[in-house]
Parts: sequence; C-alpha cells; structure tokens
Amino acid sequence: MEHKVLTALFFFATGSYQRPVGIAKHTSQKMCSVYIEEVTQALTHKNIINKYIRFPDTPAARQAVSQRFYRKYGIPGVVGCIDGSHFKIVVPPKEEEHLYYSRKHYHSLNVQMVCDDEYRILNVNSKFGGANHDSFIWENSDLNTYIQSLHRNGEIVWLLGDSGYPYRLWLMTPFLDAESNNYNEKHMRARVVIKNTFSRLKNRWRCLHKDRVLHYKPVKCAHIILACSVLHNIIINFGVEDTEENIGRYLNFKLNYYNIKRFQSVL
Repeated sequence: MEHKVLTALFFFATGSYQRPVGIAKHTSQKMCSVYIEEVTQALTHKNIINKYIRFPDTPAARQAVSQRFYRKYGIPGVVGCIDGSHFKIVVPPKEEEHLYYSRKHYHSLNVQMVCDDEYRILNVNSKFGGANHDSFIWENSDLNTYIQSLHRNGEIVWLLGDSGYPYRLWLMTPFLDAESNNYNEKHMRARVVIKNTFSRLKNRWRCLHKDRVLHYKPVKCAHIILACSVLHNIIINFGVEDTEENIGRYLNFKLNYYNIKRFQSVL
C-alpha cells in the first residue's frame, strides 16, 4: 500500500509522466498507471470527498467562516470566494473537442472552486470543459442552488466572485460606480484568497501546473484534479507549511513522503 501511495504522490507532486515516475520509483509504466488510478479512485471516493471537501453545512459552521472573513477583510456574511481556473488536458476525441477548447487557445477543464479564508477548498466542480464560461458553470452548479435555498430560508450569506460572474444576492461581485471604491478594495483583497488557493494547488501538485498537460481522458483528468484537491486540504488540516525550496520540486515529494504516514489511513 505504501509503495502505491508514494508512487502516485510522486506523479501528483512532480508532474512527471508515467515512464519517468516508474523509473524513479523502480516501477514499470504499466504498474505506475495502475497505482495512479487506484490512489485517484481512493481519494475521490464519496466518503473521502465528503470528509475533506465540505462546504459549511450548518449555520454555526458558516458563521465561523464568515466571522474569519470579516475580521480579515471587513466584509460581513462571506462564506467563501469563488473562481474558475483552466487545467490543461490532452486533445480529447474529435466529437467532443469543441467542448474543451478554451479562449486561452488550448484544451482544458474549466474547474470551479470555492475556498475559505485559510485556502481550504470547500467545493469543486470539475465536470465542465474549457469552452464554458465561469458564469455558465456557476449557474449550473449544485452550490448555486444550495445557497439560494439558504437565502429563501432567511440565512443571508454570500460568496465573493469577480466581474465574470452575474451579481446576485448570494454572489457579490465588484460594483462599477465610484461610490463603491471602498467596498471594491475590500472585495479585491478578500478575493485574492481564491487566486492564491489555485496557485498553491498547482504549485504543490505539479501535474496540474500550467506548464503541464494531463494526458488522460477528460473524466480521469477531472478525478486527478479532485484527488489533488483532497490532498491539498489534508495538508492544510495537518498544518504542513510550504517553503520556496520544496514547492513543486523533488523536495516537495520528500515532504509528502514524510507526511504519508500521517494520512495513509485515508486510503
């Protein structure tokens, strides 16, 4: 089990393709592929997702998040920041290629995430191709429906999103009028947290980095992104700190090797 987990972590953390990974860990490319698949499936099991990627599901939990946001950024009622980010994938089958060709002129998944003030990922939607706009993904997400239901029940909370999203009572975006400059400044400072969350995720797990391409079918790419998001939150929960020396490098794999004993029970 440990060898399987470490082999998969090496791939996630270094972004090396399967053959170099197999050589580095004395594992054949075929077995490396099997290990990556098994660990990815384990990390994306429904029980694991529900444990490690959870939008606050009680009024008390949401209040705790909103209070932290208010203390740091001065905006009340905020339970998370939302944005989308593109993750490069190999060219998909021709019949569905148009769904994944992004405005950035490469094939990708446009992954919607929501995070809290501590860079913890609260929600992931990785099922949409890069051709889809952030606002379309949001309007078709379960979280959108859920937050609307909170408002209908009298709980006034909201997410912060950039101007690419439509303004809603439950999704606060920047305002255009000059009188809102103070609000916009606070909004911008708070919203940096989701940008930093994506940056930390991609820099720690280099298979997701902008310089890499995931060489799998879109569905498997989505699962790998979700698996790395779980690992991202596990590391936050264990209090592992990043350093410039280890992020995205071999030393980052050593850090993961050291900590695998602490969260191997996840699998």
